[in-house]
This record gives sequence, structure tokens and C-alpha cells, in this order.
Amino acid sequence: MEKKKIGILAAAVSAVVIIAVIIFALSGSKQEVQADDLKAGLSYLAELENTDTSIVENQIKEIKKQERKAALESGEIDVWQQFGDIVLMGDSRTIGFSNLELIESQRVIAQGGATIRDIPNYMDQLVNLNPSVVVFSYGLNDISIGHWDTVEEYISELDQRIQEVESAVSNCTVFVNSIIPAIDPAFERSEKWRKIPDWNVSIKQHCEEQGIPYIEITDTVNEHADLYDGDGIHMHPDFYPFWAVDIITEVTDYE
Repeated sequence: MEKKKIGILAAAVSAVVIIAVIIFALSGSKQEVQADDLKAGLSYLAELENTDTSIVENQIKEIKKQERKAALESGEIDVWQQFGDIVLMGDSRTIGFSNLELIESQRVIAQGGATIRDIPNYMDQLVNLNPSVVVFSYGLNDISIGHWDTVEEYISELDQRIQEVESAVSNCTVFVNSIIPAIDPAFERSEKWRKIPDWNVSIKQHCEEQGIPYIEITDTVNEHADLYDGDGIHMHPDFYPFWAVDIITEVTDYE
């Protein structure tokens, strides 16, 4: 960090010198640069010295993240080629990635009605695939089946599943995908699905506090709400490229 700070200050010094030279050149004479200009430059350097460089670094990181996302959305980067070392685990919504032949079927470990309690059943398959990234995309059935009375109990077991996978698969990182909300008429099947937004808030907060990579797709779902199937649960095939971009954007940002 200190080296970065020195680098930033050095760049700033160069900038001040260049500004001084430009001012001198534009003056049309050999008069010395005005003292006020140099004073302003030195004041700027003093401000930089006291600046938290992490703020600038985070801003640069966010800009690069948005640039990558734009490249994925435009097709400049083929999003599907980025899934070569990723495994998706989840429920019937996740199955779409393999049913639509967007991702190799062996890299989509999902089934209708699945919850995080099904994860241990696939541990041998995960070990054989040896992915660097595993994405958990559960929650719909976890809420409606009711194995957990509270989201806190669910989060505790979610942590356990993350630890099991990361312990079993060498150099693997587990990402938690936000739960895709249900909409009408889905609530005719389960009123419990109305809890999804609140569960997402709690799970996201926990992941951020514990440093667990989290993939937030709620905004994308809301933006493309017209891509829900008629049941208010599953998604139209056209939704999957948007979902894929969100996944890859977060995975590459974490690396």
C-alpha cells in the first residue's frame, strides 16, 4: 500500500511540474511561474498525501468492473466461454443453464425441489470436476419446504455447506447467488415465498460481513420482470444471458 501511495504522489508531482511548464510556455516570456500556481500545486500534493488511497483504488476497481460487464453484455467477451471452470448448483431455475445447452450439463448440478441439504449428495461429483468456483443458487424450496424456522438458522446451515465444499475441493471458492423472487400467481402455491426479499437482505448482509462472495441479481430480475414464466417462479430462456453476465461479472471482480 505504501508503494502505491508513493506512486500516486510521484505521479502528482509530475503533474504539477507539467502544469508549471505549460503555464511558463503559455506566458510567452521567461518570467518565473507565478508563486500562487506553485502554491496551489503544493497544496494539492499535501491533500493527496493525506488521502486514503483505498478509496481511489475501489473507484478504479468499480470502473473496471462496469467496463467488463458492458463488454459481456455487448458480446465483445463471450460470456459462455467464461464458465469453463465454474459449477452451478441449485434448483429448477438453475437447470435452465443446462436444458438450454448454454453450459456443459456436467457443470450444472441442479434438480427441481432442491435445497442446500442436497449439496452433500454431489460432493464426489464436485471433487471430480475440481472447479475453481461453485455458485449456490438455492432458496426457493428452502423457504417453502420449511426445514428452517428462521433465516438465521438457514444461514448457519448455508455456512456449513460452503465450508464442506471449500474443504473438499482444492482452491475452490463458493459464491452465493441471491434468491430469485417469486411473483403472482406463485403465491397461490406458497405464501412463504413472500419472504424471499427479506431473506435476500439477511443473507447478503451476512455474506458481506463474513467475506463470502455474493452475486446480487435482484436488480436484473426486476429489470426483466417480463421474462418470468406464467407460473411466476421460473424464467424465460431469454433471461439466462442476463443472469450469466451477473455471475461472470462478480466472479471476475473477485479474482
